[in-house]
Amino acid sequence: MDAWKNLGYGGNDGRAYRSLFGDAPVHPEAALGSRALVASLALFCGAAAEAADGTVEGTVRVLTRGESGPTVPKADASGIVFYVTGFSQPPPPEKPRIAQRNKTFIPDVLPIVVGQTVEFTNEDKLIHNVFSTSKARPFDLGKPRVGESREVDFGRTGVVDIYCDIHEEMVASILVLPNRAFAVTGPDGKFVLRSVPAGRYPLFAWSRRIEPVRVEVDVKPGEVTSVALEVTESKFDTKHLGKFGQAYRKQPIYPQ
Repeated sequence: MDAWKNLGYGGNDGRAYRSLFGDAPVHPEAALGSRALVASLALFCGAAAEAADGTVEGTVRVLTRGESGPTVPKADASGIVFYVTGFSQPPPPEKPRIAQRNKTFIPDVLPIVVGQTVEFTNEDKLIHNVFSTSKARPFDLGKPRVGESREVDFGRTGVVDIYCDIHEEMVASILVLPNRAFAVTGPDGKFVLRSVPAGRYPLFAWSRRIEPVRVEVDVKPGEVTSVALEVTESKFDTKHLGKFGQAYRKQPIYPQ
């Protein structure tokens, strides 16, 4: 199976999911996008970009659950990962880093290219046990000392959900992608994917709080393809089990 054909998504509840490409169901943790949802989509060609490649840019509008029940627009549209599949590229030389700080993973969403190594650094005054049971890349970093860093290599595409076996509230996700055509939105919901080879590709919008959205984009040499999307947050429960399948115990509160 080609690297990008693993990229389907079905949540993190252990259920099988339906592949984008009609393959047999696989474990959901090896996936990155699946449901071809109908979204508000506007495509047009604009300013010239690089001669051989094109650019995909756009904006996402995020709806979330309001206090009274109905969905309302969310002021902060940050943290949505946009990426395209359908071609492979070598990983960049950079080594991304995820810090543990104030019992939080920073950043809590990190897209990378398959083949990259990620550094995990404990910047807290507390001990953490960073682990993942995701099929795409299971690992257990043990209990690094304060200030210590440990590394994990990622050689398979998929979603890797990361937790701390001590602090249940610590949750992060690494998206291991087949190429460099990805971006994470800021508060304004804008994104730009540069140097995309000409062709027709599936474009995905991903977040832990939404069902992944897929649309098709036509990328033309030296042109800009613009996309407008709307997504709705529907997944708010971050409860999970520890690395041995156990429920978390309430932790005592220590002074920082």
